[in-house]
Amino acid sequence: MNRRPVRRLILVVVGVLVVAAVVAGFLLATRPEPQTAVVERGSLEATIETVGRLVPRNSITVRSPVSGKVQIVAVSPGDAVEEGDVLVQLDPKPFEEAIRRAEEQVDAAEAALNLAEQRAGDNPSPEQLAARLTAEQQLRDAQRALDDARAARDAAMILAPRAGTVLQVQTAEGAPLGTGAEVAQIADLNDLELQVDLDEIDLPHVPPDAPVTFTLDAYPSDEIEGRLERISPTAETSGGTTTFRATVRFTLPEGLVARPGMNADVSIKTAVRSDVLLIPESALRTVGRRTFVTVLVDGQEQEREIRIGLRSGGMVEVASGLTEGERVVIP
Repeated sequence: MNRRPVRRLILVVVGVLVVAAVVAGFLLATRPEPQTAVVERGSLEATIETVGRLVPRNSITVRSPVSGKVQIVAVSPGDAVEEGDVLVQLDPKPFEEAIRRAEEQVDAAEAALNLAEQRAGDNPSPEQLAARLTAEQQLRDAQRALDDARAARDAAMILAPRAGTVLQVQTAEGAPLGTGAEVAQIADLNDLELQVDLDEIDLPHVPPDAPVTFTLDAYPSDEIEGRLERISPTAETSGGTTTFRATVRFTLPEGLVARPGMNADVSIKTAVRSDVLLIPESALRTVGRRTFVTVLVDGQEQEREIRIGLRSGGMVEVASGLTEGERVVIP
């Protein structure tokens, strides 16, 4: 029997197996290591990023207490004023005329009272007594009208109720001004607050007195620290979005000059986790409500279920399922 073909076949098979083993070894040796991240301890902060605007903390709207025609506007936006400074002077002529008429009424009432007293004498009749009482009331009414006319004349000089800076002047010389009409706005520019509109979705996550950091567009490299002071109990809706107005109290760093209306990029800190296990959020795989990662153990990949906590900035807190120093695969 010829054994040569059989030997040749065996040698070919062995050769193929050797080549396959070499190729497999080469592929295994050259396969790239999976990208991994080490489970480390650290701190994590959750923030809400939004925008805000500086506004005066105590802006005052000055209104005209009387009606009249504006004669003089004594201030312009940006002017510094002290309490009692003149803002606007109304034309005094109508007020002086009203005082003159009121004085005439007082004189007439005094004359009528003197006549009634003379007629009544020491033993007045009921009619004379009634006439005297009526004359006394008319004098009181006339005197009150005179006092009101003088007060109106004084009020025609509209004064600053407090020291501050004039933000707006809302009238002009020669313009009519009604009682209660807005004349000017005054504020203390050294006492500003930051206003932020919080989305209703974020509101439940914002704790009272939350720390806040922000930068003004005018000073993008200067970070300013503050704290959330209050949140409006009423919502504002615009364009289908519901927000709540929040105010932030802060102190400006020395050398920074801020003005009402300046815009700010705002970061509100909503939660902090210290000394917790952290991994990149990209390592997670979610199936329904369960969360998994792939752990590299002695070069072998193992799937493991974990529990997670806070997420922020691409990192996630690991509540259970991993230990410090382990490596997770980044897909």
